[in-house]
Amino acid sequence: MTNVVAPIADSTWAIITYEDAWKSNINSYVIKQGDSYVLIDSQLRKHRAFLQKSLEDIGAKAEKIEYVYFTHRHPDHIGNADLFPSRNNWIHLDDYYELDDFSQTLFGHTFTGSGGDLPSLRFRQLSYHTEGSVALFDPQTKVCFTGDHLCFPDADLGSIVGEEPEVRQAYKQYVQMWKVKEPDRVQEYAEGLEILLDWPIEILATGHGPILKGDIVPFIQEILSIVRS
Repeated sequence: MTNVVAPIADSTWAIITYEDAWKSNINSYVIKQGDSYVLIDSQLRKHRAFLQKSLEDIGAKAEKIEYVYFTHRHPDHIGNADLFPSRNNWIHLDDYYELDDFSQTLFGHTFTGSGGDLPSLRFRQLSYHTEGSVALFDPQTKVCFTGDHLCFPDADLGSIVGEEPEVRQAYKQYVQMWKVKEPDRVQEYAEGLEILLDWPIEILATGHGPILKGDIVPFIQEILSIVRS
């Protein structure tokens, strides 16, 4: 598997690295807003060189990246936070509290609560994966960045962006089995999906794997119906 950079919506790109140790893809995203850029998540530290080159190729030079948002505190998402001035780095307060003292110095901003508007995106807290996990939503492109609340770590990238019916079907089968094994946890996960339905999502940009486009709301509703049945 190889690392890729791909456009997923108007002025929006995915930077995807392949982690051999996990046999899984790790996703970050870049949004161009006017003359500046927004970065969502920053890969593992070992993937730094590819992240930096990808940002340069997109045109997102360091001085043009105004906001860096982190969907949660795990190392495959905050691994390169130190590349950016702390004043540009944002993370939910509930995850900030779980970081070690040094890591906390990398974040100049925290946000709190269950949801609201950030300077350039909207957020909702989905505390299933970590205490401060969030989904982010761009109302201009209707792309939802879910972090690891809903993701496809074992799926091939396929066309990278598309309907990906096989990915959707495999995920629904996974949830069906998971529901039997861990009914309490899957119910908590479903609460986060219900929150996502507050947004008119057209593209689902997850923390790992292919990006889904088209019929996103029905897909989420199908997952919920599996959990509730």
